[in-house]
Amino acid sequence: MSKVLVFGGTGFIGRVLVDALIERGDDVTVFSRSKPRNEVRWVAGDITGLAEVNQCLGIRGLDFIYQLASLPGDTGDPRQMVEVNVLGLTNVLQLARDADISRFVLTSSISAYEWYPATKFRAPLMMPVAETHPCRPQDMYSSTKLMQEQLTNTYYHQYDLPTTILRVTAVVGPDGSGGGQMWRDFAEQLHKGKTVQLPFMSPNELSHFVDVRDVASMHIEAGIHPAAVGETFNCCAERATRGHEFAEYVKELSPDAAVEFGYPWSMAQGGEIEFDMSKMKNLLGFVPRHTVRDAVRSVFEWTQSGGLALSGQVAS
Repeated sequence: MSKVLVFGGTGFIGRVLVDALIERGDDVTVFSRSKPRNEVRWVAGDITGLAEVNQCLGIRGLDFIYQLASLPGDTGDPRQMVEVNVLGLTNVLQLARDADISRFVLTSSISAYEWYPATKFRAPLMMPVAETHPCRPQDMYSSTKLMQEQLTNTYYHQYDLPTTILRVTAVVGPDGSGGGQMWRDFAEQLHKGKTVQLPFMSPNELSHFVDVRDVASMHIEAGIHPAAVGETFNCCAERATRGHEFAEYVKELSPDAAVEFGYPWSMAQGGEIEFDMSKMKNLLGFVPRHTVRDAVRSVFEWTQSGGLALSGQVAS
């Protein structure tokens, strides 16, 4: 059994990661502003407060820290973006250094390369996009995600903190919140079975998604595998998905629903983007267990089992 501290354990990915860690038998503590749904030790606080973060120094024998606490998108306030995503991360990195942990895992984003739906899409220099692709961010969210990676790598190289970085692509799963809020809306539309807005601008758009359950598994593997130290990995499904394929997955579950393209925040904005996850497969031996079809089905099954009502939002 390992002692694990999860920053942001009440978020979209964080909740699933905490569940998976508990299932492994780990001793889990969550640091967050809101109370976790899971029965775990909770440290209430905000990562921008150094004294609040340093409460965690009282947890003896920490093995792993997972850092998922970050703003899920551009708030329009550059100072806030830096305070939370950059200075907040620095507080957590210093905690990890002081606690002498075995591994620090940062949840980054494919936006660190540059791709953020609110900014104009530029075609990649190579396809599929490997971890060696240049990072060319042009907005505050993407820039702060790259700054997070640079800080994390600095703590690895300068202070010998064992770190791993995951660049997560668009995550699909039930009970969306924060960066996964669109999947909450998607779930409600599936539940109504009338019109479903797809996360694509066109049927032929190629975008890359990943099941939230695989994201949790990738985090755990990145935390325990010795070959992951000092490395950065794309965190995605084995292949990208066309808009028309995604529409087929929805129609399988809700045949009478009308599907709509034209989603303004689609990843490739009608173009093509695909990421290469072979580095994780070759170096760590990790293969995703779920397809995008599985992920869409998990959202549908969650709505059918009353998930919307249980989480406090019922679609009428």
